[in-house]
Amino acid sequence: MKAPGHRACLSLPLALCLLQAIPARAAACAQAPGEAGAEAGNNPAEIFRRGKEAMQSGQLEVAEKCFRKVIALAPTSGAAYVNLGVTYMRERRWDEALTQLRKAESLSPSEPGIQLNIGLAYYRKNDFAAAIGPFSATLRRTPDSLQPRYLLGLCYFFTNRYKEAADTLTPLWDRESTNLNYLYVLSIAASKSADSPLEKRAFDQMILVGQDKPEFHLYLGKAWLAEGNTDQALAEFHAAATAQPKLPMVHYFLGRTLLEQRAYPEAEAELLKDAALEPENAYNYEDLGILYVRLNQPEKAERYFRQAIETNDTLVNSYFGLAKLYREAARYAESLEMLDHAVRLAPQSGSVHYLRGQVLARLGQSGKAKEEFETSARLLKSFNDRVQEDPLGDRSADAQDAAQQ
Repeated sequence: MKAPGHRACLSLPLALCLLQAIPARAAACAQAPGEAGAEAGNNPAEIFRRGKEAMQSGQLEVAEKCFRKVIALAPTSGAAYVNLGVTYMRERRWDEALTQLRKAESLSPSEPGIQLNIGLAYYRKNDFAAAIGPFSATLRRTPDSLQPRYLLGLCYFFTNRYKEAADTLTPLWDRESTNLNYLYVLSIAASKSADSPLEKRAFDQMILVGQDKPEFHLYLGKAWLAEGNTDQALAEFHAAATAQPKLPMVHYFLGRTLLEQRAYPEAEAELLKDAALEPENAYNYEDLGILYVRLNQPEKAERYFRQAIETNDTLVNSYFGLAKLYREAARYAESLEMLDHAVRLAPQSGSVHYLRGQVLARLGQSGKAKEEFETSARLLKSFNDRVQEDPLGDRSADAQDAAQQ
């Protein structure tokens, strides 16, 4: 059985790169003649130190205030911009983080840690295509660094550039060939790029390393699920859950498999169980939304789609699910609002444009509706449709979420 390209699950920590000192000019500001006795409230170096301590202790609001004050006192402090950006990243404020990191980049263009953080911000917001450039730049400057190479390989993988993914990940073999996660993704990339020797090497090594570990049963279950064999998938997921009941994602995949088998009460129980164990896994709520749509319980479906978006506002399928619910309820303005979000996240989805055309027609905007239908027809003709109603559709954020553990 080939290792399928279905929901890779990685455990590479996403280490944010903080600059540990303010630049010379800002430090000089703190030591300038006549300021030796200045109160800490006007001392950029002291404020920066307090900001770092606040960030390290999880006091992110305090950290933000400190770094903003450093910037006000020392506008050329690239380190303050970096650490303000990292503060925003820890709060999942990705766009604000990128704004600060770009300012830091303009002040310190040769600092590789800034490019790494820019790549991480794009990666964490699931914009894998945008992350490729920063990770590539970081890797050129630090060619032996594991993290940018690993994440660059994943970005290639999630943008369907499988040959580049395999080429990028293969040099990590000596360091990562005992890592099940790495082997799983590499085997998929090799399979998708028709590199049979590498696929066999990675998959054989995965079997050797995996033995009877719960994680290996989880991967095998995902492999069977991707091939449509839900009975074998359930057997593997149950084996994983029995050996390690709190294994990340195992109850989620049990729920998804049971959902595919239309065993709705059992699927509901597993998804709710995983939601209790992993409340930050938005896909539990999204699949519960799908489940309640199938059970014709629109109020519950709406609630869970909403919860999915509140947990992760990049889930195009949840916006799409809400848009369909609102269309069915003749709540056309709300449906259009959800579709506006969806089209920004998946501009190449024929399904999104088609539904948007239907809703615009209902709202009496026939000209715009015609444009959407034409766009949909063009996209569907090229088979470039990213929105999947089938819960087995690949969700690339799975690896990104798991990578933070």
